[in-house]
Amino acid sequence: MSWLGKLLQRKLLLSTIGLVLVFLVGATYLLVSVMRVNPLKSTYAVTVHLDRSGGLQPGNDVTLRGFRIGKVTSIELVDRGQSIAAKADIDSKFKIPVDADISVGALSGAGEQYIDFRPNTEQAPFLKDGSVIQFTAEKIKTPTPIWSVLDNSSALISQIDPDKFSVILANLDTALSGGPDQLRGLVNGISLAMAGFDNLLPQTQNLITNLRTIASTTSHAQPDLETLTRNSGQLFDQFNNANTELRAVLEKAPGQLTSLGAVLDKTADPITSLAANFAAMTKAAQLRIPALQALFPALNLGFSAAGVPAHDNEFHTVLDVWIRPICQYRHVPIRTEVIQDGSLPKWNYCENPPPGLQVRGSANAPRPNVPDNGAQMPPGVDPNEMTPPPLR
Repeated sequence: MSWLGKLLQRKLLLSTIGLVLVFLVGATYLLVSVMRVNPLKSTYAVTVHLDRSGGLQPGNDVTLRGFRIGKVTSIELVDRGQSIAAKADIDSKFKIPVDADISVGALSGAGEQYIDFRPNTEQAPFLKDGSVIQFTAEKIKTPTPIWSVLDNSSALISQIDPDKFSVILANLDTALSGGPDQLRGLVNGISLAMAGFDNLLPQTQNLITNLRTIASTTSHAQPDLETLTRNSGQLFDQFNNANTELRAVLEKAPGQLTSLGAVLDKTADPITSLAANFAAMTKAAQLRIPALQALFPALNLGFSAAGVPAHDNEFHTVLDVWIRPICQYRHVPIRTEVIQDGSLPKWNYCENPPPGLQVRGSANAPRPNVPDNGAQMPPGVDPNEMTPPPLR
């Protein structure tokens, strides 16, 4: 065989392989995308109980808020024909909460029914393989059948009284018996009325605005008005129940008021004396306001100092059994007023230092042996003299 024949055979083989590949790709696309046959897809089965099928058939879509997530595999009668069980296969990558509303709808008037899941939350628990959703009118909605609409329409039409309907038609015939002129006059009258309303448009708008404001205010106050009305009713009921007691109180009131007046007359003088005593006590307290003002900060500091050794539910202190020497001062400043300017006694010397006590301070520093060397208070000075107040 020549090289040309071999080339032709190879070309036919390659063309055949290409056609087979195109066929396989096209068939795979049709199966997966159009016919939705995917053997590699993982699904889980869910059974939904319905009160009626609503035209639902095997092969219809299952959607999650309108997005296709699976298909219906079968429709069966259960509970001796009392309900419908629709089984659906749902893609495993979609997690649907158990608390979800379910409805059977149609894409168009021609049909194309589907089951739509509408979750109310994103939290678990989720539907799983083998889950069964029982029918409840609040959670599962199915289309209203045509026979029900026709039946209700027939019931509505049957409630119309033919005689009364005849009266309505007779009145309309009488009203419009004048022909086009009468109808034209009716239209003209309505036009004149509308023109009058148009001239009063600003006033009408203001009236509507004010009515809206009043209605809004009334709606806001409605709960309070209801509470007031309810409480007023209870109050009047209690007054009605206590009618006998109120009459007894009103009958005894004059005598009780007379006794009360006599008591007040007898206690007038003691009350006057008590008021005078309170007035005197108040004046005395006012004179001691500066002392009280100094006392309360001192008490506050004292309580704070007393609280320092108290900790860990115990009170800690140190007791010294040795008698400590004290120093007496010859002149003790006597001041009746409260010192508030920061001044201190100027002369403060210890007159009887104990023999074994080394008094610190400049008073014990070496000094010349002269009468007025600064170790003691100079002669002839006022022992109650105070230091000048500090500068502020």
